Amino acid sequence: MRPKMPATALVASNHTPARSAAALRGTSRRSFLGGTVATTCAAAGTWPTGLCFAAGEQRLRIGLVGCGGRGTGAALQALEADPSVRVVALGDMFADQVASAADVLGRAGGRFDCPPSQRFVGPDAYRRVIDSGVDVVLLAAPPHTRPLHLEAAVAAGKHVYCEQPVAVDAAGVVRVAAAAARSRAAGLAVVSGFCFRRDDRMVEIVSRLHDGAIGMPRRVQAHAAIGLPWRKPAEGGRADGEWPLRNWISFSRYSGGHFVTHHVQAIDRAAWIMGDVAPLTAEGMAGSACPSNGAHENGATGAIGDCPVLTAVRFTYADGRTIEASIDRRERTGDRTVEIVTGSAGNCDLIRGTIAGRRGSTEVPPPGPGRFSAAMTALVGGILSGRVANDGDTMCRSTLMAAMGRMAAETGRSVTWSELVGINAPLA
Repeated sequence: MRPKMPATALVASNHTPARSAAALRGTSRRSFLGGTVATTCAAAGTWPTGLCFAAGEQRLRIGLVGCGGRGTGAALQALEADPSVRVVALGDMFADQVASAADVLGRAGGRFDCPPSQRFVGPDAYRRVIDSGVDVVLLAAPPHTRPLHLEAAVAAGKHVYCEQPVAVDAAGVVRVAAAAARSRAAGLAVVSGFCFRRDDRMVEIVSRLHDGAIGMPRRVQAHAAIGLPWRKPAEGGRADGEWPLRNWISFSRYSGGHFVTHHVQAIDRAAWIMGDVAPLTAEGMAGSACPSNGAHENGATGAIGDCPVLTAVRFTYADGRTIEASIDRRERTGDRTVEIVTGSAGNCDLIRGTIAGRRGSTEVPPPGPGRFSAAMTALVGGILSGRVANDGDTMCRSTLMAAMGRMAAETGRSVTWSELVGINAPLA
């Protein structure tokens, strides 16, 4: 029997398991264009210029905002999701990143249909991509930009892929939640970078937990002691202030800190297991449950920027359930990650994929490499089939939990969910 979730639950998760790309391509696109697109466009007040037939073939035009490695990867995965996809616009703060993405994507041949006139550089590049005649916008610029970029894309009637986290603080999440609500009302797709929700292995594990394999999940421990993030060297001739933005992952004002920009994925998994319910409070903890595992013994971290090396937080729910989450990033010889779910009748190791409970011990096969592709298939396939996916609720809840934890750790006080969301309808 599936355990009942607490009455304090927010809106339920919008996730549905992704169908295969082959199944999605079997949908009649002509009938889709004759029906659902018209309804969606009427609601949004726009008509997607790329959804048209040229010599009997449909084109779905995609623009990329943020041409780093993750953004370029997302564009490649969009091309893999369906033959109708064309990447037609690129935008980034830096010209060299646009050029690098164009070089990689150019290997897709004619499906990279992005002449130099459609490659935009500078602070307004996101706006120029959105206004370039695209149907879908992939948002992969640094996290501090995502509220602004998502608002602009939804206002223009575009479908969106939004990397995680969707903001770096509570104020940004409130903005994203409002934009996501508008996207849902307009029938627009918003698929997030919380790709584990579409990973077959993790979907199977969470399904078993929700079906009572370990009883009611009571406690989730999510701890990571890992090495430093990537860094880009300073080079002569670059403008003042450019180096921190190029290394945005190491600066809290751009990334939200390691707890928000990296550990939010683990927080999302924990929130999903707990039934996508808002916690009551968050408070800082003394330290991580992970051993140092080869970290510098002299106290040096090797880090750049201003992100705290260690952030440790306990989230508490109204019924007493807890999530304990910590991340420690510094130079070390080996990484260690722990994700354990303790239930009323057993436990589950999310990393190893083992479940020990009332039905005995089982092991779920290891994950495949396709969770990022599955997220893009959900985006593209949903648009083409007329059954768009919208992750607005879950992506905002998980990001706000991370921001809430960051605030509790930095201030040294207990932070409540209600003080962050107030009466904001999409989150409260």
